[in-house]
Amino acid sequence: MAQRYVVIDLETTGNSPKKGDRIIQFAAVVIENDKIVDEYSTYLQPEQSISIFIEELTGINNDTVKDAPLFEEVAERICALLEGACFVAHNVLFDLSFLKEELERCGYEPFYGSTIDTVELAKILKPTADGYKLNQLAKEENLEHPRPHQADSDAYVTALLLLQLKKKLYSLPVMTLKKLYKLSYSLKSEIAELIDELLTAKLSKAERHNPAIETFRGLAFKKVQPAIANSEKIPEFPFSEKEKVDRMKKAFPDFEARKGQLAMMDTVYHSFVQEQHSIIEAGTGIGKSLGYLLPAAYFAKQQDTPVVISTYTLQLQEQLLSTEVPKLKEILPFSIHVVLLKGRANYLSLAKFERALRGKEDNYETALTKMQILVWLTETETGEKDELHLTSGGELFWNRIKSDGFTSPDLQIPWKSKDFYEKAKLVASKADIIVTNHAFLMADIMSSNRIIPEGYLVLDEAHHIEQAASKYLGKRLNYISVKTMLNRLGTSDQKQLLRKLEKILSNKGITPERTSSFIDGKLNDFMYEFEQLFQLLSSEANKSGKSSGPHRIPLKVKDVKEWQGISFLVERLIDNLSDIKKTLFDRICMLKNEELTKNELFYMNDVELLISGMKEIIQSLAEFFIHPSDQSIYWIEFTKSVPQHGITLSSQPVSGNKILWDSCFVHQKSVIMTSATLSVKDTFSFFIEQLGMQNIPVHTYNFPSPFKYEENVRVLVASDIPEVNTISADDYAIAVARHIIAAAQAANGRMMVLFTSHDMLRTTYQKVKATGFLQEFTLFAQGLTGGSKMRLLRNFQNFDKAVLFGTTSLWEGVDIPGEDLSCLVIVRLPFSPPDDPIIQAKCSLYSREGRNPFYAYSLPEAILRFRQGFGRLIRTSKDRGVLLVLDRRIMTSSYGSEFRQAIPPVEWLEVNEDNMTYRIEEWI
Repeated sequence: MAQRYVVIDLETTGNSPKKGDRIIQFAAVVIENDKIVDEYSTYLQPEQSISIFIEELTGINNDTVKDAPLFEEVAERICALLEGACFVAHNVLFDLSFLKEELERCGYEPFYGSTIDTVELAKILKPTADGYKLNQLAKEENLEHPRPHQADSDAYVTALLLLQLKKKLYSLPVMTLKKLYKLSYSLKSEIAELIDELLTAKLSKAERHNPAIETFRGLAFKKVQPAIANSEKIPEFPFSEKEKVDRMKKAFPDFEARKGQLAMMDTVYHSFVQEQHSIIEAGTGIGKSLGYLLPAAYFAKQQDTPVVISTYTLQLQEQLLSTEVPKLKEILPFSIHVVLLKGRANYLSLAKFERALRGKEDNYETALTKMQILVWLTETETGEKDELHLTSGGELFWNRIKSDGFTSPDLQIPWKSKDFYEKAKLVASKADIIVTNHAFLMADIMSSNRIIPEGYLVLDEAHHIEQAASKYLGKRLNYISVKTMLNRLGTSDQKQLLRKLEKILSNKGITPERTSSFIDGKLNDFMYEFEQLFQLLSSEANKSGKSSGPHRIPLKVKDVKEWQGISFLVERLIDNLSDIKKTLFDRICMLKNEELTKNELFYMNDVELLISGMKEIIQSLAEFFIHPSDQSIYWIEFTKSVPQHGITLSSQPVSGNKILWDSCFVHQKSVIMTSATLSVKDTFSFFIEQLGMQNIPVHTYNFPSPFKYEENVRVLVASDIPEVNTISADDYAIAVARHIIAAAQAANGRMMVLFTSHDMLRTTYQKVKATGFLQEFTLFAQGLTGGSKMRLLRNFQNFDKAVLFGTTSLWEGVDIPGEDLSCLVIVRLPFSPPDDPIIQAKCSLYSREGRNPFYAYSLPEAILRFRQGFGRLIRTSKDRGVLLVLDRRIMTSSYGSEFRQAIPPVEWLEVNEDNMTYRIEEWI
């Protein structure tokens, strides 16, 4: 007999039945034979008041439940519904625990049957979903969800979701289902029973051939059709304006010529043909991406040579591939092959995953991740990690199965033709345009085994290239990564790699000179003293007096007496880890000529990876504490509210620009560097110096924005806000909060507030919330209200009356067109903190060169960031907005005019708080 499913959803007065929270709405949907056959829902009288928060969330208030039955009046019917059924819910433990408490309270037997959690099931069957909240999944599956957070609507949508997921599960190959079934006993809900039911049904008849799936060595994959080489004739580049406009109209029927974009196309094409380097500032709205994509496509095809395009942010990379490239393909009169290329660790190693599937010591997170990957293999064409939605435990498992250069040939050879990284390299070698990011570009350039071709390169978001290079040329060491690595090794009495290695040696009759207890002793000594090191670092960092946000302090072992004692501790750490590394290396050498099984080779590969990681840790510890270089900056990143576990040691060259061009770009034939913000005071000299290009022939171009800023933007400067250095930080935050509240009310939300300090953001946000004046607004704060930058932006755009508080990363790379953003507030002119170790070191370098560090570095950097912040406000020709500056220095200081002149001509008004409110209301 087919399983009967009852899908349950509850609305409650709170999260804890143990603390007396009660159910206010119960809903059930019954599924039999894959059809919804019954529904039941009722409000319930909780015998307690419903909070404002719950009322806003659910729409259920005290009046709604005034005449509703008590739970005990409906308990019998609920028990009857559940009898013999499988209990299904979205986050089943929540609903089940609430129901259990209520049933027991009323003298009924709680539910002890099977359960299915649709969150858990969705994680397995939708491994690439953006998120697993019910409304996100409903949207993705095109399920109508009219009343989120109402039990009847939620239960019905969860039932539809279950049916969709069940259908997808049934569609998977039998080979995949069998592997999922074996792993499903590690899950929290009885998904094993569901898989067993579907597997039995599939095995009862012959499996239908699926032409979209291929199988190899026990795994099922999506079949990827190879690209067909095309020998079409490539026309001449469209030099005339009319030709370009005609082509653009293929993708944009209402296209209106933008002089800057068309001129940029010519500039990029000529730069490639003449093999010259060019710096191009392309103002907001000119269509920068197509401004370089179109000429790159023509040149790549004509010369049969790839053009590489590198971006800094993932957001722009995604925009290029999902939006701009499809448009480019409509515009071009020939086909174009564009690929995305990432670092090796972003690709799954099928050889290692095959071995990992055979491991039997799975914890919950590992089993779940294996199941996700099995399903994902039937969908992915690239094997890229970024497609997956992994848990933190899943991330740890990924580190064991990612592609690397250590995999044994005996493991790798059978998989070579299927290997995702090898396929990515092959596809890239035949591509016309290769899209990558600055971080991987830098890593590849510095590598001895390059895969990105040299020749023709476009650096978009080029103002970040020095930062990306400096980061790559530096080192990072943190507590968590070291602990995770050594926990993976384990001691000889733990079921980890060391024990497995000792077992392999024993099976081969090999007795090493140093016993496993020697390694255990060294490992325990290392871990004890490593803990001490980070406790000492935490103690020193906390003496800095910084508040609870993320901070940096210099690590100056040579200069500060307190740090010198730490050096002796680090020497002992290096000795212990070196002994462990050598002992493991000796064991690996003993096994090199032995006949090993594939599982044994897999574990050997893992040990070799650990040895490589230990070598890096030893080098980093030595550089940070024993032999620091005069050419590098060293600092500690920490958060005061987090203990030593949150500490990271970092370094980078004091001046990356001295080696940047010669190290990275000297062999390129033509480099196009572009961004909306590269010039300061109508010159590119600051940017040229940052890249070390002072002696390199380079052409510079500036194509200003086509937007009519003077008609669409007003800039207001608060005249009644105090100077920050004249009052306490707390009083200053109060003044800022007061202006933000007034501006938000006048603009009716749709406002972004940019800070230069996380501490100031947090303090101001808390003060704004505490007043209660913006209770009807939705407030989002970067680093405080949770979620990534992209999630914050999506949420901000989803609410009409929203205010977003942001720091560094929101000053740029944010595209919110239309009325979603109508008011931008800049709290302080964006100077970098003078006590930041990187800024201190750079300013000291300028001083030693006899230059004024403020005018040579701090001011130009702040002006560029101010221009980037201003660029968030107007994203289309139809946008209107207000910029509010809460820093009077822009009007009163000697350098204030340089900020004012850095943005397009607009009307500047100094206003007090009352006048500010009137001006914002009038303009918006």
